[in-house]
Amino acid sequence: MREARRLALIRRQALIAKVARRQALRGLADALEAEARSHALAARSRALVASSAPQPGATVGAALAARAGFTAALAQLAETADAAAGDAARQSEWQAESLAAAETRSRRLAEREAEARAAFETLKLRREQARSLPLARKLLS
Repeated sequence: MREARRLALIRRQALIAKVARRQALRGLADALEAEARSHALAARSRALVASSAPQPGATVGAALAARAGFTAALAQLAETADAAAGDAARQSEWQAESLAAAETRSRRLAEREAEARAAFETLKLRREQARSLPLARKLLS
């Protein structure tokens, strides 16, 4: 039965599409989480840079140099975290597009599966009617 094979094929494709949608959803969640982590790291690094400003009073040159080095490293970390957040934002956009494509494919396959199921049921009904028709003719004669 061609309709039964077609229905089975569409069901397999729908299963694959479901897995692809789930993976796209997970990828989007991971990208959004990475973006949030990077923004939080950048904000925390900036807060540490702001709080590590030199205090009024006398300081030793070595302590001042160490503080400046620490502050510069934190500022660099904040810039790197901002860049990572931008990358994660681009990744989330891409993942959202992938998710939309996967959902569209799933919807199309669901429609095709409904059509194939209806065609299969129609064929089964026609075959059942064709089987009972000769019997009815024999009974009428």
